Amino acid sequence: MKPLVTSFLLLLLSTIHARPGWENKVIGNIRIEVPTDSKADVQNTPGAGGAVQKMKKYSFRNRVLDLELAFLSFPPGMVGNLDGAAANMSSQLKTALGEESLTPWKATTVSGRPARYIATKPSRAREARQATIIDDTKAKNQLVIVDISYDSSSSSGKADAERITKSVALK
Repeated sequence: MKPLVTSFLLLLLSTIHARPGWENKVIGNIRIEVPTDSKADVQNTPGAGGAVQKMKKYSFRNRVLDLELAFLSFPPGMVGNLDGAAANMSSQLKTALGEESLTPWKATTVSGRPARYIATKPSRAREARQATIIDDTKAKNQLVIVDISYDSSSSSGKADAERITKSVALK
């Protein structure tokens, strides 16, 4: 009986470690939970002559999902437009995925700040996506985009994406 219990405990421990762990990260003024097995990358991009002064993008990728956290900063006196950013992102998503694959934008809040949320409709035929745009213009003169793509055929992709989305908090 004792070898059976030992085997069961070893199997249980290996199962627990097979699924990636999670860690809280503070990036800029955002707290977000990311998988510990993700590869990270950071890009700084100056504005391209429009209203955006600069963009700083953090990427986290693992075998199931791709998380991009982008900070769009605006020059003093200029304010980002949440609805304009949502319209711009809609246009990009419609071009990439088709209008029929998108859910309508939902107004929401993140840490008391206005935000917009969109997702793709479920489909095993393509990658799924969830995006949230947060208006942080009053505190930091920036818009924050949390964009998550995940393998829709994965058993954990949607749950992992929702976990990340729910973990986002502004300081």
